[in-house]
Amino acid sequence: MSLRIFETDPDAKPRPRNVFMDDIVGRFRGGMLVGRRPVALAEWRVTTDDPDVADRIAELFGGTAEEWDTDRADNRQVMTETAAVSIVIEQADHLRARMVLLGLQGPVHQCDGMYSLADDDRGEPCGCPRSLQERKDKAKSGKGPRPDISLKFRLADDPELGYFLFGSGSWTLVSDLPELENQLAQAGGPVQADLKITHVAYTTKAGRDVEYHRPEIVLKGAVSVPLAAAA
Repeated sequence: MSLRIFETDPDAKPRPRNVFMDDIVGRFRGGMLVGRRPVALAEWRVTTDDPDVADRIAELFGGTAEEWDTDRADNRQVMTETAAVSIVIEQADHLRARMVLLGLQGPVHQCDGMYSLADDDRGEPCGCPRSLQERKDKAKSGKGPRPDISLKFRLADDPELGYFLFGSGSWTLVSDLPELENQLAQAGGPVQADLKITHVAYTTKAGRDVEYHRPEIVLKGAVSVPLAAAA
């Protein structure tokens, strides 16, 4: 004999487990190419190769699922209507960072800022400048590595939809990394956070107006319920 309690309360019936919930199903992007020119966005753009995922993103965050012109697998996109998304970071090593200089055949330099991460000389001094400004200058000139930050997460509003990725080369986000990494390590488990695109505007001492959008990860605290129960 089987229980029939969910026949009287069908809304409480557990949803079938998503067999794709451990897959990476999409990417959150803070910019796009218009022609050949990169353009920063004020609201999140999500790309995926799964029409169902695209439709769910549009349902949660606004926008319309549509195809976009690309030779990549994630050929569907949603230009959402939100600049902040509530997410769950399951473990500390889902936030990763390195410094990378790309060549025509891939990375020609990769390091953690002090030591090489390349297979042929891993652990050897990387030779990068000591000062942050010198690092930025070399990266801007194309002669030094840039930040390569990646975050793997679930959506707090639908954890079982699967994992999403966010990648950034933001120097401002680099400045946030020490505190973020420390808090994630101390949490020792899933942490809820906001993934945001923050508008920054100020006037320099010389009177020049500066305005840009930057990615931001704001940790909110440990997740107190199992992910499946939160869905």
